[in-house]
Amino acid sequence: MARTLSLFEAATGKGRLIRQGEIVQLVMDGAGAFVCSAQDFMTAQKWAQAKTASTNLITDRGRFIEKIEVLIARPNSFVATRGSQEPLTRLAKAMKMSGYDMGEWMLPPEVKEALKPKLPVFKSQEEKDAEKAAAAAAKPDTPQA
Repeated sequence: MARTLSLFEAATGKGRLIRQGEIVQLVMDGAGAFVCSAQDFMTAQKWAQAKTASTNLITDRGRFIEKIEVLIARPNSFVATRGSQEPLTRLAKAMKMSGYDMGEWMLPPEVKEALKPKLPVFKSQEEKDAEKAAAAAAKPDTPQA
């Protein structure tokens, strides 16, 4: 008698699961890849291990993946990037720290902007002098009571 697969086994069976500290990448053969937090993944995994798989791989993947609230996908993947800006930015920063090339992933513009390095702004002496002059000109001549 054949053993019945869990939804998790069916959804991840034709792919590679890569755990890297606080993030997890699932590469699905022929269906792309996505990254999510290890915590989100474990929650979905526990749920899916308690469910029985159907006979449809795509349905099983969809049911499993819909339990993951925040994920970043590769272009042309079976699933799209989803989640609100703050959790997506945290996930993208964790991916960047783990060595991922962020140009290979579908990121919303605001998350791409948050990943850019913040460089200090240096002003020339002329700009500093102009700001001081503008501030002095804006001060009233009479003392305030």
